[in-house]
Amino acid sequence: MCIRDRVSTQSTGDSGRAMAQEAKAKGNAAFSAGNFEEAVKHYSDAIGHDASDHVFYSNRSACLSSLNRYDEALADANKCIELKPDFAKGYSRKGAALHGQNKLQEAHGAYEEGLKIDPENAALKKGMADVRAAGSADGTASILNMFMSAEGQAKLNSDPETAAYMKDPSFLQTLAMCKQQPQMINMLLQQDPRMMKCLSVLMGVNLQAAGQPGASAPAPAPAPAPKPKEPVKELTEEEKAEAAKLAEAKAVKDEGTAAYKAKDFAKAVELYNKAYEMYPKDISPLTNVAACLFEQDDFEGCLAQCHDAIAKGREQMSDFTLIAKAWVRIGNTYMRMAARAEGFANKEPHYKEAIEAYAKSLLEHYTVDAFDRQKKAKALLKKHHDAEYKDPEKALAAKERGNEFFKKQEFVDALRCYEEAIARDPSNHLYLSNLATCYIKMNQMGLAEETLDKCIKLCPTFPKAYLNKAHLLFVRKEFHKVQPLYELVMELPDVDEDSKKKAEEGLKRTQIAIQQAQYEAPDEERLRRAQQDPEIQLLLMDPQVQQAIKDFQENPKYAQQALKEPQMAAKLQKLMAAGVLRFQ
Repeated sequence: MCIRDRVSTQSTGDSGRAMAQEAKAKGNAAFSAGNFEEAVKHYSDAIGHDASDHVFYSNRSACLSSLNRYDEALADANKCIELKPDFAKGYSRKGAALHGQNKLQEAHGAYEEGLKIDPENAALKKGMADVRAAGSADGTASILNMFMSAEGQAKLNSDPETAAYMKDPSFLQTLAMCKQQPQMINMLLQQDPRMMKCLSVLMGVNLQAAGQPGASAPAPAPAPAPKPKEPVKELTEEEKAEAAKLAEAKAVKDEGTAAYKAKDFAKAVELYNKAYEMYPKDISPLTNVAACLFEQDDFEGCLAQCHDAIAKGREQMSDFTLIAKAWVRIGNTYMRMAARAEGFANKEPHYKEAIEAYAKSLLEHYTVDAFDRQKKAKALLKKHHDAEYKDPEKALAAKERGNEFFKKQEFVDALRCYEEAIARDPSNHLYLSNLATCYIKMNQMGLAEETLDKCIKLCPTFPKAYLNKAHLLFVRKEFHKVQPLYELVMELPDVDEDSKKKAEEGLKRTQIAIQQAQYEAPDEERLRRAQQDPEIQLLLMDPQVQQAIKDFQENPKYAQQALKEPQMAAKLQKLMAAGVLRFQ
């Protein structure tokens, strides 16, 4: 009997692994076609059939990273590494997820760990190179932002030497070229002394005094005698005029902001436009006009205004932060449009536009605010998508298709239909019951029990779920769990006579099976499962139970007295039903 049970268990394992491999193959095909959402579903199915295979988590992690769901991708990568720590690709998946979260240092560490396992792994090497390039790009963007910001421009125009550079058309052309190709700035810093001088002014540090790369360090010189402070150089007439224009424009913009706060949007728009005309290098008044249009629900006008501000900002080489704010304003506008739209079909394109706008803002200038807004937009898109997918009528149709497949004994197709029904109507316990029955037919008893538990939780008064679970446990000879289920069915309020009769017959059958097991050879598999049961383990650790068991062996008279105590008798009967205790 024990050998037969083991063979059955092994067969179940083989069946589960076969189904897992089938699901994996479908996931691979979907991944190759770029259908990442579908691939995630198939890999999840594979994990449901065989959660011990690290490759399934690795593949799903790759799909989730492709969908920018980096938190979930990281969780799968960690699970993959947990299952198989020497699997180099798991570290590649972890590095990709961390890179997506912009945690470059942690991503670098993940790739390093993977390369310790497989030093020649091309994917790990490329991932590490990408992380280093991203770090370098962040540094380059930071330097370029110093050159292009309004504050940086003011510093360069106020220094006598760099002010001359800022009037030189060839130098301005060089800066424009850096704006278009940021990677050039590092090369120019090494080759063009003017660039290094400008960076020194921007940082307030004499970088050129440190010497050129590769030069030996100069010998320390004696401290020079203190020099009298040089008088601050007077600004040129042109510089004074520039500063005056900026100040005048800012004053007008502040008036516009006051009108905006008073909800006098017409006056605010007039003042903002005037401020921009006075000083076109600052595009913030244009995005403020967009804010006025936004408050008046003129969303199309707001979007057009923001795009115009971005275009003019590019022409003027405006600060990255100003352009990033314009993209955030565009994202906010699409989010408001999505909130006002009726139905998912109308909401979806607005959410997608918002997500893209926030992404462009983050490319210009990373801020936590823009990241959080993009995350919220993604969450709302998913929420409304899931809500749209739920449809009781379509769920019923999926269940009916599943029933047809079930009758033909095409259980895999039936299972998928029942899963669709559950996804479309999670509140209907009958679909869970059908799914559990399908698992039983496929010999997936563990999944069947798990599904029946969900069914019972959803509808605690549904007798069929208890009866099916009791039957499943009876087959596994877990009689100590079967009796309470049948008793519970008989106690359910308004239980139908047919279910009550089945419970009574099942209880009698179980009691007979318990008595018969007392006179049969011990069932090793049944005993093993019982000893792993937390409830049985607690009973065996109970000092009173231990004493009662000892009395049965050494002093039967005291043991009989223990059986007269209801609580102790119930505990001993449970141990007997589990096959742990034998009365002969």
